[in-house]
Amino acid sequence: MHPTIEYEIAKAKIAGWQRQAGQAATARAVRRALAHRHPRPADGLARRVLTLPAARGRAARARARPRAACPSPASCTSCA
Repeated sequence: MHPTIEYEIAKAKIAGWQRQAGQAATARAVRRALAHRHPRPADGLARRVLTLPAARGRAARARARPRAACPSPASCTSCA
């Protein structure tokens, strides 16, 4: 094989190995970060406390509306 071709093939192989090493390092870093992730209970609690009133308001409005088949809201017990 011609020396120039061998040199280009070697360069391509080295570039491939470097790309694979970079991808492997990124994958290891992601796995390490996910494995050592500690959930913060205060964050989840704050999120639940802040969204609870909004969820209750939506649920209350949804139950108070009569369905299309109901004759009137006062006589319909399945909508409440």
